[in-house]
Amino acid sequence: MSVVLIDGDYDELIDRFYDNGWTDGLPVVLPTQTRVAEMLAGRDPRDVLGSVPPRGSVATRELLAVNAVMAGCRPEYFPLVEATVAAALDPAHNLNGVTCTTHMCVPLVIVHGPQRVRLGFNATDGVFGNGSRANGAVGRALRLVCWNLGGARPGDQDKSTLSHPGEWTFCIAEDEEGSPWPPFHADRGFAASSDAVSVFACEAPHSIVAVGSPENMLRRIVDHLSARGSNNHEYRFGPGGQLLVTVNAEQAERFHENGWTKRDIQHALWEQSARPVRECLDEIDDYNSEIGARDGYLARGEVWSDWSDPDAPVTITPRAEDILVIVCGGRSYFASVLPGWGPFGGYVVTKGVQQ
Repeated sequence: MSVVLIDGDYDELIDRFYDNGWTDGLPVVLPTQTRVAEMLAGRDPRDVLGSVPPRGSVATRELLAVNAVMAGCRPEYFPLVEATVAAALDPAHNLNGVTCTTHMCVPLVIVHGPQRVRLGFNATDGVFGNGSRANGAVGRALRLVCWNLGGARPGDQDKSTLSHPGEWTFCIAEDEEGSPWPPFHADRGFAASSDAVSVFACEAPHSIVAVGSPENMLRRIVDHLSARGSNNHEYRFGPGGQLLVTVNAEQAERFHENGWTKRDIQHALWEQSARPVRECLDEIDDYNSEIGARDGYLARGEVWSDWSDPDAPVTITPRAEDILVIVCGGRSYFASVLPGWGPFGGYVVTKGVQQ
């Protein structure tokens, strides 16, 4: 994608964006010279954040501004957009693999800190849905960067056989006001009062009716974590994996009132979702052996359990802290689980936002 500074008839220009494949299927805000300059706000347009896999086009600040304009961002969102792209390009996230896998994982943007309120992000009712310009535009800005600079086109570089609607936009904010615990970015070493963003590749949210005591809520969440079919479950053999659990403010309060910390929740989910080696080995069939992923991990010793003991527990992730816990959503009895890509990447990366 070259720098697009557009002039001409509106309808013709919109059609040109479709014809040239510059949009993801939805209309865009035209990136005029004035709009791009306002987005840059005096920043050097030649600065480079890196190259965007898999195609590898160079992500200059000007090209980020172009895609942010197209996504509907306001200029004040741009520092967050830059931090979001930087997080996605971090090698720990493995954006190349996330884009090219046949799995349906999509990078989820999670916004932390005072910017959530200042910029108008939604962290409560309908948090994964529509209605917020900030959520929609920032999430779509990352997707357009992947589309235009990374070449993430379905059936081409993007090999996801199903994907999910998060490929249009996938951005939430943490409900820090409704949480009795420190925010997620503080758990990862950032000041609680600072602005930050996390990117984690995952499936769409799986709704869970989690009611009653903390123990009852956890049992329902554990059932979802342990359900067969997700990459986290199917590839317990691999070198690691992460998944995301969301609880809302009402559920978080109930946990807190009963003395539960986020760390306690992580450990309980981690321990209770473990399964014995014998059950995991029983699930290896000819298809799994043909893929070679499980047997390969075992042969190379890239596992976190003792596979020589048939009764040894195999946890859903290597560490309890790999079960990520975020407070968001409307006050109710609904929690959610967002399975990750398993041991292949898409790991959470958190970056500070520099204004």
